This record gives sequence, C-alpha cells and structure tokens, in this order.
Amino acid sequence: MSEPNIEGNAGNAAPAPAEPHHLRRVLIIWVVLSVIGIAIWLAVAQFILPPAASSLDSSDNFTFLVLTVLAVPVALFVFVFLGYSLFAFRVKERPTEDGTPLQPTPALQIGWLGITSVLCLFLLIWGMFAFYQETAAATTSNTLVVQVTAQQWQWTFNYPQYSATSKGAQVIELPVNRPVEFYVTSDDVLHGFSIRALGVRVDANPGEVTTTAVVTPTQIGPYVVQCVELCGLYHSNMWEAVNVVSADAFNSWIQNQGGHL
Repeated sequence: MSEPNIEGNAGNAAPAPAEPHHLRRVLIIWVVLSVIGIAIWLAVAQFILPPAASSLDSSDNFTFLVLTVLAVPVALFVFVFLGYSLFAFRVKERPTEDGTPLQPTPALQIGWLGITSVLCLFLLIWGMFAFYQETAAATTSNTLVVQVTAQQWQWTFNYPQYSATSKGAQVIELPVNRPVEFYVTSDDVLHGFSIRALGVRVDANPGEVTTTAVVTPTQIGPYVVQCVELCGLYHSNMWEAVNVVSADAFNSWIQNQGGHL
C-alpha cells in the first residue's frame, strides 16, 4: 500500500468519542432525585409524624420535618455519586494499575469546610432556639406537678398538689390548656418516660429525680406514655394511658382518686 493511501485513510478515520461530562451528569441526577425525595417526604410526613397535642410537640414535628428535608439531599449526594461511579467507571477485567491520585485544591477544601460548618452552625442555632422556647415557656403559676415513678414493669403517678395518686388505675389525667411538669424517677433500673404526643421524653434514673420542660396539653383526647429504655423482660408492655380532659372532668377525677381540690 502506498504512502498517500495510508495518509488518506488516516485522515478519514473517525475521531475518538469525547469523554462525557461526568460531574455535570451526576449533579443533574442528584438535583432531580433530591427534589423528588423532598416532595415524597413532604407528602407522607403527615401520615408518619403523630398528631401533636401540645405546642412543644408541634415544634418537635416541625424540627423532624425540616431536618429530614435537609438530610435528603445530603444522603443522596453520597448515594448518587457512589452509584454513578459503580456504573460509569466499572471495568470487566481486573485493574492492573492504580487510579489517578486525587489532587486537593484550595477551592475544594474551602468549599467542603464551609458547607459542613454552615450545617453545624445551623443545627446549633436551631437547637439553642428550641431550648430557649422550652425554658421561656416554664412558669410556676398554676403549673400542675405530676410525680412519675417507674419500676419493672409499671408506672405510678402522684399529684402532690391534691394529695392524690393514680396508683390503682395507673393513668395520667391532665386538664387541657394547663401547664404541667413531670418529676420522674425510678425505683429499680433505668427507664425512659415518654409521651410522644406532648413532646415529653426524659430518662427515669434510679435514686434521682429529673424534671421535664413545662408542657401545656392543647388537645383533648387519649394518648400513651411509654418506656423508651430497654428495662427488662416485659419492657414492651410498660405503657399506660394518658387522658387529656376538660378542667371539670379533671377535678372530678381528682376527687374520685381521694384528692382534695
């Protein structure tokens, strides 16, 4: 074959396909999936989060909502980049050489530190603001005190302001729209006192008394107190009823318990 023919064939050869812009692709996939994930969460959150029966629990539910919205794109950032790398850069044969080492750049380092610092600062400010709301809501006027004692595997509730106890019925009776504070302790092992609908959650430590934030029930209805610390064989059965009732119904219940108004 002559020289001209070789040169002519070389000149007519098809150019090698350009390498796709992987970063652009993966960012587009990440943005689309993040939008879809956030939309799905906002649609199903109302069916997952329990209805709030106090302003404190409304704040808790809103916190769950916001932090999950923030967590969806953060989690998908990792999963999308990992999944794309597994499919786009897979090889059939065993690699014979190391990959190209990454070269960190100042922009990448500053961006990474900046984004994570902003997220941490946001969580700190959010938590401090929520704590301020709880402490600012505390009041000593007309606050109902309920003493909670845990033991394997039941709860006992006392109302020292009325010299009443619900030891027989083992229920918590609360008047609607009245602040309440729980004094929680344990007679034996570590338990966890939780009324999810009111946003109440505190450990019941043996030999110590822990107070909860002052919370005001806003919705009449039945709720549940549960133990949320593994405390033994019948831990899953350690739950009792919580009834939020009108003021008149609460006064009648106190008198039926032998208390004095």
